[in-house]
Amino acid sequence: MTFTMPCGYEVEPIELTIGSRQLTLLRVKDLERWVDREALLRDEAPEPPYWAHMWTGALVLARYLDAAVECRDLSVLDLGCGLGLTGVVAALKGGRVTFADKEPGALAFAALNAQANRCPLFETRLLDFTRDTLQQRFSLILGAEILYDRLSFPLLAGFLARHLAPDGYALLADARRTRTEEFYHHLGEAGLLWAREEQIEREDNLPLRVSIVTVRPQQGREGM
Repeated sequence: MTFTMPCGYEVEPIELTIGSRQLTLLRVKDLERWVDREALLRDEAPEPPYWAHMWTGALVLARYLDAAVECRDLSVLDLGCGLGLTGVVAALKGGRVTFADKEPGALAFAALNAQANRCPLFETRLLDFTRDTLQQRFSLILGAEILYDRLSFPLLAGFLARHLAPDGYALLADARRTRTEEFYHHLGEAGLLWAREEQIEREDNLPLRVSIVTVRPQQGREGM
């Protein structure tokens, strides 16, 4: 079954298994046709809807959430939510989830996917973390493969410092699609501590190293 979203994308469902959960997610059908590679090389095309891709890091983070993270009654921010997979898992585990993305299309898909999987508590917020702020701190902030623009690294670190609750933490999936070492330096400058767990996944039949990064405020520092 396919249909067209109000934002103009034709949609198809996919079935995912995350731990013991069977999820149905809606995604953009024939995503490749939205990417004009020749125009991109000439810097003449708008940015393709990268948010609509089911990134390997999102799958890794969703499985980690399902297996190892207690979400019940936590305020959760799914930052750069894309299709909303990680936020859906957090909501099904009892979290109060805010899906946030700078692209209205992503929020439309995330809301549909939350509804399709009967998530009880969620909302959507149009948000660009490089310039916007929220009047709220969160117990858990999720970010799957949002480390792709090196210019945004200090801005993201500052956003996390401002929006993590004093006893909260962030979980980021870093697949190193660009050089991300600088980001971890900015975390320290923002008063944040971090640790990571390495996993080896398969993507297009090739090994892909994905880090699950845990970020916490330093004791006595609640943000900047």
